[in-house]
Amino acid sequence: MDKDNERILLANVIGECIKSLQLDKNINQKELALLSGVSERSLRRIERGQVNVNVYVLRQLVMALGEEMPDFWRIVEKNMELMGEEFPHVRKRVAGKVLRDNKK
Repeated sequence: MDKDNERILLANVIGECIKSLQLDKNINQKELALLSGVSERSLRRIERGQVNVNVYVLRQLVMALGEEMPDFWRIVEKNMELMGEEFPHVRKRVAGKVLRDNKK
């Protein structure tokens, strides 16, 4: 997988992991935004994988969800492996997104 595809896949996996933790903890977007200090708009974009979140913001979100960064990264790494290897349709979607983004 090339770096662009991997970057997009990582952004999507991080967003999905944040969403999943929110659901597990029964915290909605507005509450997470207040707890973390991250705007709702930014949070939505992160959850959709539309931005590469910086480490500081990610740490704020993870801490607001009551998790530790090493544990969160283990979840992300596990999901990266699953998404990249076991779900080829996701790779196609990611590749399509790269192509669309490159046309802009």
